[in-house]
Amino acid sequence: MISTETSKTTLDVHPNSMENDPHHTPKPKNLTRYRFFLTGFGFAILLILPGLDQWFSFSSDFQSTEKHILAPFPTFKFPHVNTYISQFNQYYKENFGWRNALFYQYSHLKYDVLGVSPLPYKVILGKNNWFYPGNDLNNVADQHQGLQPIELQTLQTIVQKLTAKQRKLAAQGIKFYLFIPPDSYTIYPENLPDYLQNNRVISNYDRLKQYLLKNTTIPLIDVRPALLAAKSRHQTYMQTDTHWNDYGAFIATLSLANRIRQDFPDMPLPKENDYSICAKKGYSGDLVTMMALNRDISDTVNYQIDAPPYLQVKEAGRIHNTELGGWPSQRFVSMNKKSPSLLFIGDSFTISLAQFVPNYFFKSYLVRSNLISDELVFSEKPDVVIFEIVERNLAYLALL
Repeated sequence: MISTETSKTTLDVHPNSMENDPHHTPKPKNLTRYRFFLTGFGFAILLILPGLDQWFSFSSDFQSTEKHILAPFPTFKFPHVNTYISQFNQYYKENFGWRNALFYQYSHLKYDVLGVSPLPYKVILGKNNWFYPGNDLNNVADQHQGLQPIELQTLQTIVQKLTAKQRKLAAQGIKFYLFIPPDSYTIYPENLPDYLQNNRVISNYDRLKQYLLKNTTIPLIDVRPALLAAKSRHQTYMQTDTHWNDYGAFIATLSLANRIRQDFPDMPLPKENDYSICAKKGYSGDLVTMMALNRDISDTVNYQIDAPPYLQVKEAGRIHNTELGGWPSQRFVSMNKKSPSLLFIGDSFTISLAQFVPNYFFKSYLVRSNLISDELVFSEKPDVVIFEIVERNLAYLALL
């Protein structure tokens, strides 16, 4: 019989007995110290790298893809300490080292690996390599799903403002036209993701058109039918941008000129076959640029479109414009002296229209603005005023 004391002695293991075990490999005594050192060193490098990049521009190949001017380094003015801190905070958020390079890698991870938009509120991934603006752009996705219908009060205000403009211009012998380029949602709905497919919604465009027809005599130039018909011949909108391409702008111009020619029959007859149209390589638009994918993704096609000799124009002046992105206002003169003179006021869709619209007017002045200036109209004394605004921004007509 084995005693209890003997059993306890037999089961008791001395803590140093592991050192005598031939199968046990002791850990280096300094391993923990090395780990702490490497962790601290790595953390310090991470803290230093942004500052080094700001000084030495290691990541200068990665440009900012934001559509606004980045905050400049602030100037300290005593005693406005809190203002300086706030301005510096904004500056550092937008300019810290490696910021653009890190976003580039993040964007490619989301798009290439996960197959989702890195900026879903700004850019929506469509089918067949199409991209659409997201709700960051005036809730455009919600508008086209019928989730943000234009209100009756807004329509009433728009009619009041436009009618007042029309009367004021008519008193000066000037014809007024409203021109609304459609969104890419409207012309290429088939490439929208399935969750945005909704063919039963009455668009804000149609709501406004019907209300104008019932309550005003304002000519609304609707180029949707022309663009929908033309897309079977050539692509009319950019796949990677919020705008139409040059061919879309060209087709819209022909439709616009045909409508105005009803009131000014001496204008040249718009004919697509008179132009030379050649496909060329496309470029990266604003939607993929916002996602830092513009190095890798571009439109499959764009077009070189040349007017016939009798429609060619000369640029007569260019005026720098600090409003709406800084695109200049442009003057043109054609050889068609029987055509009316034009004052064209609009948003970024006028950039590509400037290649074609002046062909049909004797003198034309294209201005980037969101307002119809009475002073500008008075100084120009045009025969025709066209105010252009894209479909997604229709509600802004109430602010004229």
